Amino acid sequence: MDVQVPTLLPDIIFKILLLLPVDSLFRCKSVCRDWYKLITHETFVKAHFARKKKCLFYKRNDVLNTCCVNDLLLANPMSKTSIYYPVIVDDFARLVGSANGLICIVQHEGISIYNPTTRICNRVYGGFVAPVRDYQVAYGFGYDSYTDDYKVVAVRKSNNKVKVYSLKTEIWKKVSDFPDAYLLEDGVFLNGCIHWLDYLPNNLPNIVSFDLLTETYSQVSHPQYDEGEKRLDLGVLGDRLCVLSSYAQKAMTDIWVMQDDSWTNSLSIMYPEDHDGWGRFWQTNWMSNDGKILIRFGYRVFFIIPIILHSHSSMRLMIANGFVALMRVWFHPLVLGYVTG
Repeated sequence: MDVQVPTLLPDIIFKILLLLPVDSLFRCKSVCRDWYKLITHETFVKAHFARKKKCLFYKRNDVLNTCCVNDLLLANPMSKTSIYYPVIVDDFARLVGSANGLICIVQHEGISIYNPTTRICNRVYGGFVAPVRDYQVAYGFGYDSYTDDYKVVAVRKSNNKVKVYSLKTEIWKKVSDFPDAYLLEDGVFLNGCIHWLDYLPNNLPNIVSFDLLTETYSQVSHPQYDEGEKRLDLGVLGDRLCVLSSYAQKAMTDIWVMQDDSWTNSLSIMYPEDHDGWGRFWQTNWMSNDGKILIRFGYRVFFIIPIILHSHSSMRLMIANGFVALMRVWFHPLVLGYVTG
């Protein structure tokens, strides 16, 4: 006697699969042809991406690790998972940026666009080749939603020549030169543009933006900083551009956030009591819905809880010991574009 196995409606299967983590979905693709088509369909991919989990990607003691950002708020913040990376990580490796789960890493050996979820790594060749070394080039990495393309922007510091790499076409192309500048850091990506601090001799650095779609430059005005010697760092806080203005003599950092084309001093943070006089808050990585900020001080990581207590914001240390580098928050997605094995 044949047993009739009840069949679930496609909408129910869709909703059930939507709840699964990425690793389980990869296994589910092998169940049958219909499930494969469903899981790889653009509609499902976008729906699953909307439920994306934010993770921290960082290098510590020459090992690449990842952990869920929300886990950092728990009593044991050091829960982490070593991840597979197919290229040897050298001491000079730096994480340029991340977009929709893809991570761009620059090393002496070249550029990699890596998907930690699928373990697919796209090696990027060309650009500014030897004898130009990686530290002589400032990079930016981001996503152009209009063309559905991921791009690497490379600016040669000595002559301001610029090349743009398209992951979709796998081609480098020259664009107009960068404005007169000496870039000390890689750019940050936000809303289709890559932003740099443009350092000029004896002047306050400009904030220069490069539009990934139009491939044109524009300048952003500066906040009204306090007087005194300061060090500026550019970052992203939530969905807004921010500037960290650090004062070594005051042992304090102001965080300025851009909103509606104007700047607001949203938070002032005192340095940790055990700071050595050289470190500073310099990289914003994530902000929760209730205002908690994940930020770096030197090679350590802090959660800043913006509750004013005795005129200072309280801080909670997340990664207390060891060298932490390449740190970036990324999204844990299902399928990501044009990365090929």
